Amino acid sequence: MEARAGSGMNDPAVAGQVRDDGAGARWDRIAAVAGLLFIVLVVASFFTPETPDYPSSADQLASELTADRSGHQMALLLGFLSDIAFLVFVAGLWSRFRRHEGTGGMMSALFAIAAAAFSATILISEGLYLALVQTAESGDPATLPTLAALDYWVGICIVPAGVAMMIGATGAILGTHALPAWLGYLSGLNAVLLVLSLAGVYETDEESVLVGIGGFGGFLLFLVWALATSIVLLMRSSHRAEVRA
Repeated sequence: MEARAGSGMNDPAVAGQVRDDGAGARWDRIAAVAGLLFIVLVVASFFTPETPDYPSSADQLASELTADRSGHQMALLLGFLSDIAFLVFVAGLWSRFRRHEGTGGMMSALFAIAAAAFSATILISEGLYLALVQTAESGDPATLPTLAALDYWVGICIVPAGVAMMIGATGAILGTHALPAWLGYLSGLNAVLLVLSLAGVYETDEESVLVGIGGFGGFLLFLVWALATSIVLLMRSSHRAEVRA
């Protein structure tokens, strides 16, 4: 049994304890493997072509996209696979948070809702990227700048959902001790960095320190947090399996 803050008598966690029928360790292990797979796929995508710079002319976009069409298709495939792994990962985390916080817990609910919005926005952005790749080959090149603009700005809209998701993770971890406290502080710092990047949306200088630290730093720290969380989940699930044996 794992201790946590008290909950209502109808919640899965009752009288300061988390009910453990063996399924929890299995869900944690699945979430951990999905999280590690997510990291591997994201790192692999670093070696694929980047989305063409925005803003660019229709001719520039068409040239860049058709020059390495297979590379962009691979980037999309890796992106779609990483989306699946990420959804499994956050579902497993929500399961763990909910077991500790109870069915009425706000922080675990915030994490789940924000993670769903985060994933949905990424899928929309990737859909626009797919439209860019396909249109460059067989569509009207004149539409490429519009698609590139939509892809860029929809990508920015990922940030608010990411902030809310990290706030939910911070509250759930620090409030219930579902995971080590340092992971909660790390997710909190991640939320702060993402807020900084959001504040930089209206910066006229694209190379500003605010945008650089908030954007790249927030993205990198999120990957570190996801990797560390996956490793912790895997270690804890293995330990619980050994204890039951």
